Amino acid sequence: MNSDKPNESNETPAKRHKETVVAVLCGCAIALVIIVGLRGGLSSADPIAHDESVKGASVSVGVDGAQMCGVAGDGANANLVGSSSNACVVPRKPLQDADNEVAKIAWKYFENNYNTETGLVNAVNNFKSTTMWDTGSALAATIAARDFGLIDKKDFDDRIVALLKTLATMKLFNGEAPNKVYNTKSMLMVDYGNKPVDGGIGVSTLDLARLMSWLNTLSCMHPKYHSAVTKVLSRWKYGRLIKHGLMYGLARDKKDKKRIRVLQEGRLGYEQYAAKIFERFGFNLRVAASYENEFRGDTEILGVSIAHDLRTPEEYHANNYVVTESYTMDAMELGLDAENTGLLRNIFDVQKRRWENTGTVTAVSEDNINQKPWFLYNTIFNAGKAWQTTNSSDVIYDELKSVSTKAAVTMAILYPDEDYSGVLASAIESAYDPDKGWYSGIYESGAGYNTVVTANTNGVILSALLFKKYGALFPMCEKCSRPIVLDSKLLKRQKNQVVAKAQ
Repeated sequence: MNSDKPNESNETPAKRHKETVVAVLCGCAIALVIIVGLRGGLSSADPIAHDESVKGASVSVGVDGAQMCGVAGDGANANLVGSSSNACVVPRKPLQDADNEVAKIAWKYFENNYNTETGLVNAVNNFKSTTMWDTGSALAATIAARDFGLIDKKDFDDRIVALLKTLATMKLFNGEAPNKVYNTKSMLMVDYGNKPVDGGIGVSTLDLARLMSWLNTLSCMHPKYHSAVTKVLSRWKYGRLIKHGLMYGLARDKKDKKRIRVLQEGRLGYEQYAAKIFERFGFNLRVAASYENEFRGDTEILGVSIAHDLRTPEEYHANNYVVTESYTMDAMELGLDAENTGLLRNIFDVQKRRWENTGTVTAVSEDNINQKPWFLYNTIFNAGKAWQTTNSSDVIYDELKSVSTKAAVTMAILYPDEDYSGVLASAIESAYDPDKGWYSGIYESGAGYNTVVTANTNGVILSALLFKKYGALFPMCEKCSRPIVLDSKLLKRQKNQVVAKAQ
């Protein structure tokens, strides 16, 4: 196996373009309660105590063929068909007032960057471009906004119908799957500079997984969209994207435009997050879905064991960043299991240990920044080194290390009873513009806020609050909602292989 490209699973248009957000020191009337709100949702310091079993028996369906999972009985016509069961998604604890204030700030981003023509949301403030990763984050935000009462039923439906129409009609790269980047207004396939590219530039399978995760949640919580979601996902051809237990992306060759390269995609962390999502749809990803696969290594950082990918950039030409985001998203969306529970705990502990040793609040992830090079990976471990801050070209920018807002929020919510969670929440409590949304972070050097506002940061915050309210939604939905069955010969063949192996 070989890979000759950087891991582009989360590259957004903002990685190559200037974000011109100006830092605004805003009134912080809610600042004192945000700390309590972020930490106060769970009753145990260990999130595993609140998780549901991933596997569960299906329940009988109603007359419409679906078990209702969303909040029912709302809207002007709630009595037309009577009330529906909400057995699938049951809140474990209501959100606090401070949580609702956090959510309102995050939703501002999506109000400002929504495109009615396509239903798509800009990946970065005022930049008319997006990826499927960021579309997944925007969908998560929209589901959360409806659940929290930030938008009414009509607004929600209008946004979802427009998005599904776009996904059902957009041109696909080589007729196989969504292009890596689209213009959010024209729906044209573009490059990362938002310049139209006839035929597109390629496919990121990791990006598709994030969108699939939230399309599944949409189908579960709002089952009237089940059929449309199934048809959208059945448009894609998965034959070259998933094989040999691994995920592969597509890339148009830069020299020979007619040539399409098929390249292994994913490194430990993001690889498992994405592969486990594909497995939920029936694909066989026996290698990529396991944190215990042949490519895993372990290193000790500040006395904490950290797992990392042994496929080094020098040999495979793809970075093996260890960051917070993939582990927290895996836990919040797919639930905790025997493999990821300890790994997540160590991700939290090693950042806590750095703070204890240096006094520097630590919450690292990949983020857009408001100066060159516009996007950086703040890592726990990368290319054999700890606490490295780098761009995708392996240039070191340690002077631009930052506290990631999304990393701080998700860790604080996952470990609410930890003292360090209070430190994290306090660090980022004012890192927002009330008219634009949550900033990407704060520079460790004291150079101020990293004032970029993005769909991913604000989408992750809203989805984290959804987790705080319900727990991991994917396991809940597996128990009672109709599964999405894809019309794919590859999927059917893989299902047969899995069944045969089990027997």
